[in-house]
Amino acid sequence: MKILKLFNYAVIAILGYFIVCNIIIFIYAQQKPINNADTLVVLGSQVVGTPAMAPLTLQIRLDVAATYLQNNPNTKAVVCGGQGKDESATEASVMFNYLVNQGIDASRIYIEDKSTRTAQQFIYANEVLPLGKTVVVTNDFHLLRSVMLAKRSGVTDVSGLSAPLRFSNFDKYIAMIREPLALANSWLFDHPKN
Repeated sequence: MKILKLFNYAVIAILGYFIVCNIIIFIYAQQKPINNADTLVVLGSQVVGTPAMAPLTLQIRLDVAATYLQNNPNTKAVVCGGQGKDESATEASVMFNYLVNQGIDASRIYIEDKSTRTAQQFIYANEVLPLGKTVVVTNDFHLLRSVMLAKRSGVTDVSGLSAPLRFSNFDKYIAMIREPLALANSWLFDHPKN
């Protein structure tokens, strides 16, 4: 009987963590980015197919990035992401091509193609181009963790720009389970500058 009570308390605590965490993630994603940033860092995500293409979730990030770059013509962009084992090209190269096809001048876009994890993207991006005043673009569910990792990587003047997913996008539901776990893991273990 005592074990069953403990089990019930554990289930309630875990469910509570997921609910509270998703609420905080949602609220954080409502922030507005600074205007006229020096650099827009667009975080990578898995690309699909041969030739490689951006899936819908990544397209949403890139569309938000393109709009920001059109409205802030002095801002440069760094697109981030290496090539995974199951990808036919680097994420950064696919993102570069997508932004150019959206009318962004190629001379404004820098490629960071070594990273394989969020925690690496800011370190490598800062090596490609000194970031300065930075706006991070990623999907809404990923923004809180990304800005936290940017600050831990030494990017102190940073704000976020959310690329929200609709509830009709299945990735949103996966993220509501995955991201609270990833946030806890990053909070505890991802310290890129240490």
